[in-house]
Amino acid sequence: MTEKKQRVAVLKRLHDASTILMILVCLITFDSFGQAKRMNVSFAINIKVDTTRVRVYNPYTPPSHSEIKTVVLKTGFGDSEITNAKDAKVLDEVGCNIISIDLVYTDYHKDSKQDLLNKKRLMQLYFVNPDIFNQSLIQWKYVEQLGFKDEADARNLFHGFVIKYYKVPKYEPTTLKMKLGEVKSKAPEDTTMFKAFNKSIKSPDELVCVDLTGSMSPYYLQVFSWLHLRKNGATIRYSFFNDGDEMPDHLKRTGNVGGVYSFGTNSIDTVTKYAYECITKGSGGDSPENNIESVLKAIKKYPDIKSVVMVVDNWANMRDYSLMSQLKIPVKVIVCGTRYYEVKSPVNTQYLDLARATGGSVYTMEEDLHDLAKKKEGDEITIEGTTYVIRGGRFMPK
Repeated sequence: MTEKKQRVAVLKRLHDASTILMILVCLITFDSFGQAKRMNVSFAINIKVDTTRVRVYNPYTPPSHSEIKTVVLKTGFGDSEITNAKDAKVLDEVGCNIISIDLVYTDYHKDSKQDLLNKKRLMQLYFVNPDIFNQSLIQWKYVEQLGFKDEADARNLFHGFVIKYYKVPKYEPTTLKMKLGEVKSKAPEDTTMFKAFNKSIKSPDELVCVDLTGSMSPYYLQVFSWLHLRKNGATIRYSFFNDGDEMPDHLKRTGNVGGVYSFGTNSIDTVTKYAYECITKGSGGDSPENNIESVLKAIKKYPDIKSVVMVVDNWANMRDYSLMSQLKIPVKVIVCGTRYYEVKSPVNTQYLDLARATGGSVYTMEEDLHDLAKKKEGDEITIEGTTYVIRGGRFMPK
């Protein structure tokens, strides 16, 4: 087949695909007589993948902004093993937000073998860094290269993963103490965060719930600055959380992770004291956070709370999303991180679901969403240029 005909043929395929990755793990155990037994365990990962075709893909094309970094993970032609897996270690660091992952390949044989090979490569990526598959805002893409005439040409092209990410700066304890001291000692500048707080906090019966994991460092100082502007007014109840006080990820259990600091005060000194303790005792670890747990524990301590203002990291899912039905009061969600330099990400649909399920609202730096509880199956909303539709009782990008 000529290259032109080949190009026409592949362009007739669907440009969107929903890939379910089935992983089969073989566990070797031994019985009481020392005989080896094999047990097969399988599970699925569901990711939405866009497909595009190019002549030749250059994995080392510089990102559009200096703050965006690239990790290139290589596989061989016709092979699934990642040969430089150690280079993915940087993705484990707290505050590392993955923007996109391109799986680059050449479909030389034009048969079902390529689909299986791609799934094996995804499986290898899972074994290198399973937490990648917990991040719902990643833009996944299959990139098929067409610039080859024979197998020798195809072998010379790049095969593997190209991962774009940026890293949120994290304050060290000494720097954090200095920054918190600045919040208390000087008048802060007004920010768009203040506007969201002014709209959402209406009464002393509300709980202010804030994610203080490492990835939130660009935002939580703005929260404390807003509190500084209030001076010493009415007492406010707070619940700060860090997802477990450095608990190892494999020990975390939904609803009982810990690292929750609930208290009431009208003093900025008390707020910064608890904030420092929460931040320095835990950075978050893996990407999901214990949002719902922090609210439920605060409500148990202060049963007169009537609503919640929750400041969240758009890039982090809720570890305890399944506990959402236990919340019987409205949650007003202030979403941080929908924009970082020129990177624009859609609103994490878990927080849209949370506001809808509790009769709450959602605030970004640019838009407000109210009356989400009135939305029904099939209804659509648009926020910051992205349209979402309710399917199966949950929001998802259209």
